[in-house]
Amino acid sequence: MTDTIGIVMAGGNSTRFGEDKPFFEVDGKPMYRHIVDAMAQSGVCDDIMVSTNSRLSGRFRDMPVKVDVERFKDKGPLAGIYTFADAYPDKRLLIISCDTPYISPEWIRTLHEVALDDQSIVVTRAGDRLHPLVGIYQGDGLASDIEELLTTDRRSMKALFAERKTIEVNSTLYNIDVADFLNINRKADLH
Repeated sequence: MTDTIGIVMAGGNSTRFGEDKPFFEVDGKPMYRHIVDAMAQSGVCDDIMVSTNSRLSGRFRDMPVKVDVERFKDKGPLAGIYTFADAYPDKRLLIISCDTPYISPEWIRTLHEVALDDQSIVVTRAGDRLHPLVGIYQGDGLASDIEELLTTDRRSMKALFAERKTIEVNSTLYNIDVADFLNINRKADLH
């Protein structure tokens, strides 16, 4: 049986936000803790870790962290996913960006249930918006497919989806409010 590792993506530089987003408090706790708590409450994760950069790695004192492998340092979310896919090739990777603090445990369970039936990538669609960093990444050869993309400087998530079977799970079919997937890029997004 394949274990599921919950991975909080927190490796960006937060340039549009103006300070390090993972540690910005929303409703009384840091954004990354909202994701950790939702993952824990979902009951689907065997482990929960943080994907981050070397500058921030020491600030997650309560969580195990992994920093992107050196050769793909600062290459975006695909580098973080690659780092985990390479280290844990037989695991299912639940990927959630730290700047989506309203994600629900129910939605995580829904994605996980879809992923159990397939070896595809499973990502969230909320209305007309795709959320590639609210999804499950899995399957044989995932690390090598991402490595090929990063080596040829194709860093978009769409490039990965073109290479591997991807299932988009539409939240509206499950009566999940699109506000659950609010991606906070600027402080103004909180108002």
